[in-house]
This record gives sequence, C-alpha cells and structure tokens, in this order.
Amino acid sequence: MALTHHPTPTPSPTSAATPPPNPQSGPPHTPLPGPLPLLAAALLTAALITTAALAGGPLRAWLDAMAGVVALVALSGSVLLGLTTVFRDLLAPHHRRYAQHLHRAAGLLGIGFLVLHITVKIAGHRIGPGDALLTRGLPTTAADFWLALGTLACYLFLLAAATGVWRGAFATRRWIRPFRLLHGASYAGWAAAVVHGLTAGRTPAPWVVASYAVCLAAAVAAQVQRRRRASTQRRTQRQSPGRVRK
Repeated sequence: MALTHHPTPTPSPTSAATPPPNPQSGPPHTPLPGPLPLLAAALLTAALITTAALAGGPLRAWLDAMAGVVALVALSGSVLLGLTTVFRDLLAPHHRRYAQHLHRAAGLLGIGFLVLHITVKIAGHRIGPGDALLTRGLPTTAADFWLALGTLACYLFLLAAATGVWRGAFATRRWIRPFRLLHGASYAGWAAAVVHGLTAGRTPAPWVVASYAVCLAAAVAAQVQRRRRASTQRRTQRQSPGRVRK
C-alpha cells in the first residue's frame, strides 16, 4: 500500500498574524516635538516678550489696543476650526486635514498675540505682574474678576496648546480620554476669554457681541452633534448581530 505524502500547507499572507501596533508611537501627523522646535518656540516667545516690552510710539499704541483683539479672534477661529472635525459625514478627509492645519496655525497665532497682549499691558503699567499671573488672591471687585477671567483663559489655552503639541503621547486608547479632557480645556478658556474681552476693555459694538454669541452658539451645537454621533455609534455597536458577547 503506497503512502500518499500530503505537503504541509503554508499560511496565506492574509492569515498570517500581523504584529500589534506599537502603543508608544504617535500618529504620523502628530510626531512628538524634538529639541529644535522647542528651542525655536522658546526663542520666539522671548522675541515677542522683548518686542512688546520695548515697543514705543505707534507700535505700542497699536499693540495696546489691538493685540488682545487679534488674540481673541485667532483663538476663536482655532476653536471653531477644531470643531469642524465633528462633521465627518459632510467633509472629505483632505478637507478635514486642511481644517486641522488651519486650527493649529490659528492657535499659534492666537497664543503669540496673547503673549504680546499680556506683556504690553504689564510694560505699560496697566496691570501688575501679580494680576497677570493671578497670584494676588481671589478678585474682590467686578473689574478684578473680569481681569482674572483673562488670566484663567490664558492658562487654559496654554494647557490646550501643550496637549496639542504632545498629542502623539496620547495616541493610545488608554490615554485618549485624558487627552480629550485636557485639550478640551480650550472650550472653557475660550468662553472665559470672550467674557474677558467683552467686559475688561472698551465697550464693544453690538455687532461684536452678536458675532461672539453666534460663535458660542455654533460651538455648543457642534458639541451636541458630537455627543449624538458618539451615542449613535455606541448604540449601533451594541445592537450589531455580529458582536461577540463575552
């Protein structure tokens, strides 16, 4: 009786086990910053502080009147551009990438003018360093409260910017919730900045107040849409017949 030789089947490429992704590596579009970008950011910040502190004449007058306005407009645009990622069904992936780049650019512009705004106010003796850093204790008057809102907004925006720069460190599912919480501090910072800008400076025109009210309403609507979409996705996953129950 002849023995039939059956060759050992070789695994197909599709059945081969793929190595698990490295949980420590961030997404390709958000690499961790190296020493050169951090050094460049430090030098740029020092240059902005020096410019605002030493500026005089028309430049000082313009920075004193408009640096805070430019910062608030740029940071408002950054927040609203970041919220465009909610509309995945309406925007193509490349459009969302463009919006993400504009979101970061507007955020950097806003942070830069925020540094100019604070420095020129201190250099012009409009506020003291303790007022700018919120180290003089709790505000006791309405004017101090409106000013403190600006300082609080600055801290929250810096926190959001730092988590955005180091987004690659939060790229795993384990850290996505802390990232959303910390980076989402920009929403509270933006609300505080809007109230500060409308109350701490000169009296705004009615169209300015209406514009920021529309922006705030749009941001709230986008957040509601995000929550609804996430809730719908979770409900669909629970009701999926192919879902394996453990």
